[in-house]
Amino acid sequence: MRSWRSAVLGRPAVSVAMATYNGERYLPEMLESLAAQTRRPDELVVRDDASEDGTVGILHAFARRVPFRVEVIAGGPRLGYAQNFVAASRACSGHVIFFADQDDVWRPPKLATVAQQVRRRMPLAFFHDFALATEDGTPVASSYYDLLAERGFPPVAALKGCSMAVTRGFVETWGWPPPDARVSHDFWVALLSTAFGQRRNLMEPLIDHRLHAANASGWIPGAASRAFTRPGDGSGPVRLLIDLVLKPPRLGSRTGTFLEVLDERGDAVDPAAARRLRRLLKANRRRHQRLKRGSSSPGSTPPPPA
Repeated sequence: MRSWRSAVLGRPAVSVAMATYNGERYLPEMLESLAAQTRRPDELVVRDDASEDGTVGILHAFARRVPFRVEVIAGGPRLGYAQNFVAASRACSGHVIFFADQDDVWRPPKLATVAQQVRRRMPLAFFHDFALATEDGTPVASSYYDLLAERGFPPVAALKGCSMAVTRGFVETWGWPPPDARVSHDFWVALLSTAFGQRRNLMEPLIDHRLHAANASGWIPGAASRAFTRPGDGSGPVRLLIDLVLKPPRLGSRTGTFLEVLDERGDAVDPAAARRLRRLLKANRRRHQRLKRGSSSPGSTPPPPA
C-alpha cells in the first residue's frame, strides 16, 4: 500500500529497480545513499542474479531496517546484466522507475530532483549528469557530460542506466526488450525516447558512478567508437546513438528487435518518427553490410556496450 500513497497525495510513487550480482564489496555504500535520499523511494525492488557472495544477506538486512518497502528477488537462474534489470523493473509498481547499479553512490537530492519533473501519464525518460570515481571513491571527473563534450559528443551519448528513470507511461508505451533480444534496457530506453521526443535531460550531476574492473557499465565513447558519424557532421542524436551501439556481431538481431517494436507500437505513437527511425536503422545495417564486403573503410571500432 505504501508505494501508492504518495501518488494519491499528488506525488509520483517512486520505484527503484536494482540488479545485483556478487556485489557485497560496494553494495552497502550504495544502499546507504539510497536510504539517505531527501525524497525516499516508495519501494526498492532488487533482483539478484545468482550471487555467490554475501549480497543477498546484505539486501535482507537492509530491508529489515528501512521505512520503505524492499523486495528481494533471489534464487532464480542467471539472466545476465540486461535481463536482470528488466526482471527487476517488471516487478516495480511505481509511476516512475529508477535504475540503480549496485556499486554507485547516489547524491541525496537525486530522487527528489527527477521526481519533480515527472508528468503523470506522459511517456517520458529522464537522464541526468553524473560524476565518475575510481573503485576507492577517488574523483575522476566531476561531470560525465563535460567529459563527453571534450570527446566531441553531446549529452545524448550518455547511455548509462544508472542515470535514467522512466515513467509508467513510457513502460506502457514501449514495454521492455524481449529475453532473446540481446538489447540492454538502457539502450532500449535511450534510443526510443530520443527518437520519439520523450527524452528529458537534467544537467545536474546526481550520482557518483564508480568505475572498476568488474562493473558492466564502464564503457565511455571516444572517437574510435564512431563508425559512420563524425563531430559536426549534422548526423543528429538518433543516428549518433545507432552509430555508437548497433554494430556487429549482434547488428542483425538488435536491429530486428527495434524494427519489430516499431511495427508493433511505433506507428501508433508517432508514424513520422517511426518512419525516420526505421530508415536510420536500415541505413546503418546496409552500411555495415557494405563495410563487411570491403566497400567502405572507416576507422577501427571497438565493441559497443552490452
